[in-house]
Amino acid sequence: MAEEKEEKELSFLGHIFELRGHLIRSFIAIFVGAIICAIFWSYITDNFIMAPLTSDFFTYQLLNSFSGKLGMDPIYPDAFNYTKELKNLDPSGQITSQIYTILLCGLILAIPYIVWEIWRFIKPGLNANEQKHANGTVVAVSFFFLIGVLFSYFFMLPFSVQFLYSYNPFGISNEWRLSAYTSMFVQTLLGMGLVFLFPIFAYFLASIGIITPQFLKTYRKHALVVILVIAAVITPSDVMSMMIAAIPLVILYEFSIYITKYVFNKQIEREKQELVKK
Repeated sequence: MAEEKEEKELSFLGHIFELRGHLIRSFIAIFVGAIICAIFWSYITDNFIMAPLTSDFFTYQLLNSFSGKLGMDPIYPDAFNYTKELKNLDPSGQITSQIYTILLCGLILAIPYIVWEIWRFIKPGLNANEQKHANGTVVAVSFFFLIGVLFSYFFMLPFSVQFLYSYNPFGISNEWRLSAYTSMFVQTLLGMGLVFLFPIFAYFLASIGIITPQFLKTYRKHALVVILVIAAVITPSDVMSMMIAAIPLVILYEFSIYITKYVFNKQIEREKQELVKK
């Protein structure tokens, strides 16, 4: 009895040490990603971080081109450069904003590797069938996360910037703090990247029997409220950004119903085959 207890304790400590190794490597990956962002900081700042603040940004040009093809006036007829409106009000504001942005951009770059480390940690505890069905996890997570980041960057962020800068009910100019913009930039990209992983979570929860397609259908109205709350949290404080974020989340929820239905049908088919074998 004492030997079994000792073996369990050693096994538990072994898992703890193994988890520590995966966490250390994940933090190293974030650090490496941050170093890459720091090395190419000027390029990243000019071409990515500050790009949505100017009228030359891809989304604005695309909308103007689209409206022109429809025979309409340009949606954004006047050139603008909101970077000139950014202000730094704190002595260390630019330093802290740069460090904050570099670290979180490093995290975004390291997400695929972090997922791979998590997969390596949980893989030994899965049976052969579970490993077979989960082999595409890293690719799927990277794909959905990237789609969320791109959606946020090319849709949510520019529309939020344009709306919030042009909204002027009191007749005074809008001036943003640098730290406020960098926080909004990273928050929307990282937030949307993470919530776009919902179909992946739905797949695994359905695989272990926690949720079913009927459950998701039954609580569809409740989910809509939760989606609106999530959209409000990860976006700037305006209704337009929240609605832009909510639309793909609703689509992802419906897609998750399809995924859970697929998993549920596969499980039923597998159980039928096992019964036939018996």
